[in-house]
Amino acid sequence: FNLVDVREWNEWKEKRIKGTDFLVPTTSFYETVSKIEDLKDTPVLVYCFSGSRSSYCQKMMCDMGFTHVTNLRRGIMSFSGKTESGE
Repeated sequence: FNLVDVREWNEWKEKRIKGTDFLVPTTSFYETVSKIEDLKDTPVLVYCFSGSRSSYCQKMMCDMGFTHVTNLRRGIMSFSGKTESGE
């Protein structure tokens, strides 16, 4: 699966789930999602800070033809696994 962070660059840089494959900021979603459009049949797990923005992006991705998109409920704020920071 592909792990996709839909928060903004500054949030991603500060803290993200270790192993995140793509940053697709909600504010530039349609422009940025193009880099994974050819992966529509690969399962996707989207996350944001609380699960709200990623829920919205999950719906948009499903509407665009992504076949299996899951939202990380409660986002990174409740994630207890490994995280990393930096560019």
